[in-house]
Amino acid sequence: MGLVRLMQYEWSDNPREVEYFLPDCWDITVYNIAGAFRSPLTQEQIENTITSPIGVLPINELARGKKKVCILFDDMSRGTPTWKIAPFVLSELKRAGVSDDAIEFICATGAHQAWDRAALVRKVGEHIMVNYPVFNHVPFLNCTYLGKTSFGTKVEVNSEVMSCDLKISISDISPHVSYGFSGGGKIIMPGVASYDSIVEHHGVIHRPKGPPSQPDADFRSANNPNLKDAIEFARMAKLDFSVHCMMNHKAEVVAIFAGDVEASQKVAIEEAKKHFYVPETNNSDIAISNAFGKANEANIAIPVAFRSVARTGGTAVVIGNSHLGQIGHYLFNNWGKSYGGKVLSKISLPEWIRHCVFYSEFPEARNWYRFDEKDLNRVCFPSQWAETIGRLMEWHGSKAKVAVFPDGTNQL
Repeated sequence: MGLVRLMQYEWSDNPREVEYFLPDCWDITVYNIAGAFRSPLTQEQIENTITSPIGVLPINELARGKKKVCILFDDMSRGTPTWKIAPFVLSELKRAGVSDDAIEFICATGAHQAWDRAALVRKVGEHIMVNYPVFNHVPFLNCTYLGKTSFGTKVEVNSEVMSCDLKISISDISPHVSYGFSGGGKIIMPGVASYDSIVEHHGVIHRPKGPPSQPDADFRSANNPNLKDAIEFARMAKLDFSVHCMMNHKAEVVAIFAGDVEASQKVAIEEAKKHFYVPETNNSDIAISNAFGKANEANIAIPVAFRSVARTGGTAVVIGNSHLGQIGHYLFNNWGKSYGGKVLSKISLPEWIRHCVFYSEFPEARNWYRFDEKDLNRVCFPSQWAETIGRLMEWHGSKAKVAVFPDGTNQL
């Protein structure tokens, strides 16, 4: 049997590469991102990047005389190691004379579920959990109205965030299906925005739904309208300083772009286009799309498999191994059999996908309701890899062209 090694179990006690066997008789190609094996930054490199920001004064100068500081960070649906980056931000605040009791951390959940201590401590680390208050954003309450963006989106932002006179964010920079790239103003919209604002921004009220079917150059740039709307949100909320982390295939930080929310993200995007690049392929009999960096949003990896399967027909396989389960999302999830989120978007299988396999060692019956009912006869949910291979052999036999994507949630 052939073997492929794929990263698994993000945010568990033991994230690691796992060997998955595939039949030797298959023609297998692994499509790593261009920057998969880049070396992680040293502590000195992290410090140098944060203290030499793009388009704005250093944190230690911005923080002078400030009375209340919030540090926003992305949640468990992103691989950003906040625990590794935050100490350098705290050091800069200390240099400015900001006391520890003036600092708080807020998890920018957006329209995701709130997280308990067991999850948050993995994100921020034990020292921060013990010594600083760490709060969840809740989109349904405690938000302040700030006006409207030029796109017409109502701007309501977490009132605790707005009570702070210095706002700093730590997040990732990675490909995103609607924004082209994450980071930037997304830490505010949807990160700490109200539910109503998030719904408007995501297109229910005043903008067509979804990204272009064929993303163009502007879609993958700072000119993306979703991203521009989010930047306006961030400006209105007065986000002072952003730290964008770019990661390799193991979720190790290989580059940081820090400074002004818009200026630093523009630089990050140009690097990210090269870093996350994967050659296009659309002639596979079987496409295996692993979800690692965003394993609890494994649905993000599914379109990668769909696009890679030959239009003559084949099988899409998604690996969604998250001990946290699939995330509770108030816009897109089913909250009962009869009710979906405000922007309900069930997964619909293209006609050329004869079978779709959602493989997870942590099965949840509710995942069935993520798929359009008319397609469920083509979807299966094995929890054993041997069962997955057995089904693939049954459908494709000994001759199959196979594409493997080590992280279908983080690639272009």
